[in-house]
This record gives sequence, C-alpha cells and structure tokens, in this order.
Amino acid sequence: MSYKEAVNELQGREECQYDYFNRQSFKNLARRNFKSINKKDRMPNYNKNRSKYSEGLILHHVLENKVENLSYLTSIRNHPDFMYQQKENLVYCNLLEHLILHGLIAKETKNKLGIGGYKSIPAQIEDLYSKEKNNKLNNQEKILLSAIGLEYQGYKIVCVRMNYSLI
Repeated sequence: MSYKEAVNELQGREECQYDYFNRQSFKNLARRNFKSINKKDRMPNYNKNRSKYSEGLILHHVLENKVENLSYLTSIRNHPDFMYQQKENLVYCNLLEHLILHGLIAKETKNKLGIGGYKSIPAQIEDLYSKEKNNKLNNQEKILLSAIGLEYQGYKIVCVRMNYSLI
C-alpha cells in the first residue's frame, strides 16, 4: 500500500472537520508574535474542536511526506503556509496507524522524511503496553491502547512485518 492509499483509506473512514490551529493564532505565529511571560517561544492555540483524543485518535499532517514535523514550531516557522494546517491536509489515526504512515513516508522518501516519527512512535506504544502489563494505565492511555485494537504480540508481529517491508 502506498502512503497516498493509506491516507485515502483513513480519510474515508472519518473526515477531519477542523483545522489544526485556529487561523488568527497561526497568523500570529507567522509574525513571530508568540512569547510567553518568560520570553520562551510557545505554540499557537490549537483549534480545540479538532481533537478525537477521547476516542484514541490523534491527528497526522498528511503533507509530512513533503515537509517534516508540521506540528513543531521550527517547522511551522520554516513553512508558514496555513495550507499545511487545514483540515483537508489532516487525518485521524490511532498510534499504530500513525506509525505505519510514518513508515510509508520513510519508505517513499528513502528515509529523508518520516523517519523521526517511525523511530519515536514505537516508544510511545511500548510504554502503553508496559503500563497495561503493570496495571498503571490512566483512562486516556487505556483509550489510546484500545484504539490500536491489538494485544502486545499482535502489535509486535505488525512491527516485524513493517521493518521487513518498509525500511
């Protein structure tokens, strides 16, 4: 499956209704008008309506196959086009799907993009399974793990197959 096919499948399942940031907040970012009281950079205000976190879903920036880390301040400042943050360029996914998307990006860009997510997301997932084993999951973590829909062994099989076929 290609990255584009995977994105189309996820977008067909549930369309994103809101932009990642609210427009005014993003404009302020482009003017570098984001300083907190202690003069540290801070992120613009997220569009609060966009979240499906309570369903175990997170947002993936579809155009991360063109520009890396589109939710990070440095990347946003280097690519201040609001187009990257619009709902048409976002997709809901669970953590495992997010990992697969980054793997597909890494494969299709020959590890120029997506590799950071492909390397970091497994630690988040492993942490959830570890907490589950020790009965230390909070409610939100239970939801995130439940959205993956696999027992730990199933997750590991997916990872092995991904490593073999993607990278």
